[in-house]
Amino acid sequence: MSIRLNHTIYPLVFVIITTLLNLPAHAINKRIRFLEKDVEEKQAIIRYLGHSGWALKTKNHFLVFDYVESERKAPGESHHNEVLSLSELKGKKVSVFVSHEHSDHYSPAIFNWRKVIENINYVLGWKPDIEHSYVYMAPREKKSIDDLEILTIKSTDAGVGFLVKVDGLVIFHGGDHAYWGGSMNSFAEEINYLAKAENEFDIVFLALTTGTGQRNESITKGIFYAIEKLQPKVMFPMHAGGREYLYREFAREVQKKKFRTKVCYSLGRGDEFIYRNGEIEERK
Repeated sequence: MSIRLNHTIYPLVFVIITTLLNLPAHAINKRIRFLEKDVEEKQAIIRYLGHSGWALKTKNHFLVFDYVESERKAPGESHHNEVLSLSELKGKKVSVFVSHEHSDHYSPAIFNWRKVIENINYVLGWKPDIEHSYVYMAPREKKSIDDLEILTIKSTDAGVGFLVKVDGLVIFHGGDHAYWGGSMNSFAEEINYLAKAENEFDIVFLALTTGTGQRNESITKGIFYAIEKLQPKVMFPMHAGGREYLYREFAREVQKKKFRTKVCYSLGRGDEFIYRNGEIEERK
């Protein structure tokens, strides 16, 4: 049987084929790897969701921090659109953390996930006026939720930062906690509080830029202070969605400081990293 294509179909076919050819190989099989790869105690697969958003798969849990839906992009960039699929989360223990209500950290769409995921918890650093159930955590509060140990700090902007102990790992997501300028006291006091609460940090995520994507000296100084105090094994800069080249720029600056902490960075939404034996073993 032969099929004749109408001339109006050819442009559509061309776009589809071009899009597929332009997809990098790692983008095509990335979700399969994230979904199927086994993770042992004290290990994690880390995925950058854009800006301050991160997903971590540990031995028994799936953690999502500050997820925000992405905007639709050009055909050649379509592999960036769905960096987190609900099919990956179905049947798993999922905990969704939202540090505060700002639109670059929070998408109300996360509450639709419960329609697909049976075992899901929402942990929020503020009290939204919504009918969905969630767990609210005030600054400097400690709770155990579904065998996660969670401790919060007071952000220097809004909401909280989350320290999470899970499957042998200690993870800290700072939300919008940064040294934005002026007195450093409010920033340093919370970092010092964390250092007293926990002796060893595996993975730390800290804001590198302002909300408009600008770097300034005070923010960098604050990150250096946090690295020196917390001594995490691995640190990821964040909060520069769309300007990910700033992460690489910062990582190169840190190399000159000769910190014991390894600074890693993503150059695009969907980038994955494997944390094992106290370091990033490979980048996908």
